[in-house]
Amino acid sequence: MGRVLVVDDILINRKAIAQLLEKSGHTVEMARNGAEALARIKQNRPDLILLDQMMPEVDGLTFLAGIRRFPKYKEIPVIMLSGVTDRSCINKAEALGVKEYLPKGEYSAEQLIESIDKYLPHDQGQFQPVAPS
Repeated sequence: MGRVLVVDDILINRKAIAQLLEKSGHTVEMARNGAEALARIKQNRPDLILLDQMMPEVDGLTFLAGIRRFPKYKEIPVIMLSGVTDRSCINKAEALGVKEYLPKGEYSAEQLIESIDKYLPHDQGQFQPVAPS
C-alpha cells in the first residue's frame, strides 16, 4: 500500500476520501490547498497525489506546475478529482502529466481505489506499466 496526499479545500471531501483509502490500507495525508500540499510533500514525499483543481490560495494546476519543476517531485503520479470539466483545464492537466482526470461525482469508490492502485509503487519500488489509452 502507499502514501497518498489528498488535496481538496472541502473538509468533507478530504475526510471521505481519507477514510476510503485508509480502509484500503493506504496511509493518507491531507491538505486544504496547493500551498499546504507543497509543505506536506516537502516534509514527507507521497507515493501519489489526489488533487482538486478549484481551491483558494493556490489551485491544483498552479500547484502541479510548481512541483513539476523539481526533479524529485516530477514523477509523483497525480490523479485529478475535480468538478471542473472544461476541456482546456483537462488539457492543461494532461500536459502537466496527470495520470487520470476523474470528474467529481462521476466515479465510484471502487473506481477510485482501482485508479490509485494502478499508479502506486510495487514491492520493487517501480510503477506498474499502464496501457496506452
